[in-house]
This record gives sequence, structure tokens and C-alpha cells, in this order.
Amino acid sequence: MINKLLTLLRSPYPSLVKRWKSVIIPSLIVFLILFVLQPFGISMMGGYKFWVVLGYGVVSSLALSISTYLFPALFPRYHSEKNWTLGRELLGTLGACLLIAIGNCFYTAWVFGSFILSWKGFLISLAWVAVLAPFPIVFFLMWNRNLQLVRNLKEATEINYALAKRENTQKEKIRTRNEEQIEEGRAAEEVAEEETPMQLVFSGGTKEMLEVDAHTLFYVEAEGNYIRVAYSSADKMQQKLVRATMKQAEEAVAACPFIVRCHRAFLVNIRTVVKVDGNSQGYRLRLEGCTEEVPVSRGYAKEIKTLIEGGTEGESFVTEQRKIQPFVTGGVLFVTYPGSLSRIFFCLKFLVYVC
Repeated sequence: MINKLLTLLRSPYPSLVKRWKSVIIPSLIVFLILFVLQPFGISMMGGYKFWVVLGYGVVSSLALSISTYLFPALFPRYHSEKNWTLGRELLGTLGACLLIAIGNCFYTAWVFGSFILSWKGFLISLAWVAVLAPFPIVFFLMWNRNLQLVRNLKEATEINYALAKRENTQKEKIRTRNEEQIEEGRAAEEVAEEETPMQLVFSGGTKEMLEVDAHTLFYVEAEGNYIRVAYSSADKMQQKLVRATMKQAEEAVAACPFIVRCHRAFLVNIRTVVKVDGNSQGYRLRLEGCTEEVPVSRGYAKEIKTLIEGGTEGESFVTEQRKIQPFVTGGVLFVTYPGSLSRIFFCLKFLVYVC
């Protein structure tokens, strides 16, 4: 029993995409509960009862804003989506309830003036939160987790079906091409297109750079002021840190519609995806020849699903969306940022901002 409970608490939990909802909705619930139940002597108030209750809702929203916006900004590693679990979400929710109780204690003391900053007032506020909060908290946490889990598992199954279908189609095309007699000039042109490598150059304005064939790239991960580039070399997975930003990495792969952002900290080569796993946080992509899985956050899940299911049509759509004409010569894509060029771009952005 205990092991099952610990496993449940350690299970992944989706981080909020629209965090304002976690501030507004609970505050509205607090307002409605207090307006209906009318504790703390609210029932004996006159015509200004509505405004007093509204004040409790405002205090609750301020307390929730601290736990939703301030704490993640102060402790980003603890609140990272990769490490977020149901247990941490529950602990954060209980902390938010404690902040609401403290805020309501101060507000009640200010409105009524009966137990100014006393333990009695705090315990009364805490008691009301303890009585009213557990059921909606547990219900919402489990409902949201199961909802996201079922949705992501369903979509992961659909994507895996599309992957299997795409693989079978590719095998059928190869078999048909080998059997049919294709015009010699056209065949040579197709082979030349397939075998022409597209070299990506990752550089952040320093002398250090990394040149990788786009078709061998697995993913790019942001790590502070660096990016980790994972690619295949001699049939082995290789990783290298390059001092550059994700913005610069995106510019470097702009000519490759099959390399897209799937997470705030990840770019992935869609053509290397062989399987998709779903959990309550989103998807996790398994890449052919890669020992690590790549996360897909909910904000990018729809685009990734469309790209995988759409194949070349989806890649063409990405190309149209980017509307970028990179400088390509000799099959090599050069997107680097020397110091002087970076300063020019900065000045231009500053002038646009001022104007």
C-alpha cells in the first residue's frame, strides 16, 4: 500500500501552461464558498458583505500568485517540468493553502479587528482552509492528472500508428522503386538529392563550432549558456557542448523543416522518431540510435503530432511558416554569429524598440 502511494506521488504531473488559471479559478472558488457559507461573522454584516467577501478572494489570488509565479522564479530547478511530480504538486498546493490562511488571517484582523495577529485568528483561518480545501484539491489533482494521461496516451497511440504506417509506406516505395524501370536521368537526380548532405554549423560567436550532418542529428538541448548537440557518428551516439543559445540553434536548423522545437529546452529531428510514449506531462520521443528520450511539452504537442502524421506535407508546412531563406553553399548551411554581426543585430533591435 505504501509503495503504491509513493509510486503515485512520484509519477509525472503536468506543469501549468496557463498559470493564471491556477490563480483566478481557486480565488473564485474561495469567494463563492465564503459568500455561501459566510464564516468569520460575515453573515451578520450588512450591505457591504459582498465587498468583504470579494476581499478574501483578492487576498487568495495574491497568495496564489506568490506560489505560482514567485516561487518558480526563485527556485527554477525544483519547479522544472522535467522533475515535476504529483507529490511536488500536492506539496505546492498545501503551501499555497497555508499562504491563503495567513493572508486571510491578516485580512480578517484588518476588517474585524477582533483578534489582531493572534494565534487564535490564524488557527481559525487555518481550520477553515483545512476543512474546505482537501476534497477539491485532491479531486482536481487526480482529475487533471488522469485527464492529461488518458489524452496523451491516446494521442501517443495514434502517432505510433502513423509511424508504423509511414515505415510500411517507405518500405513499399523502396520495393516498388527497385522493381520498376525508372528513367535513368530522373533516377540519378533522385539519388543525388537523397545522398546530398546538409551540414549544420552550430556556433555562438566564439571560435568554437560544431559541424553536423542534419540527417544524423538527434536533438539539441539547452543547458544554461550552452547547448548540448546529440548526433550519430560512426553508428554511435555522440554529444558535445557548444557555447550558444537555443535561439542561435534554431537559426542554424532553420532550413531543415524536419528539425523543430518540441520543448522549451529541446529541438528534435522528427525523422529519427521511432516511437512515442505518453504520460501526464506530454510525450516522450524515442529516437532511432539514441539512448535518451526527448520530452515534448503540451505547448508543442499538437505541432509535433501534425509533423509526424503529415510526413513531408507537414515539413512543407513548417518551411512555409518559418519563411527563412538561409545562406546555403556547397550543401553546407552557414548560420554563425560573429561578434561584430551580433552587435549589429543588437543595435537594430534597439532602434526598432525605441522607434
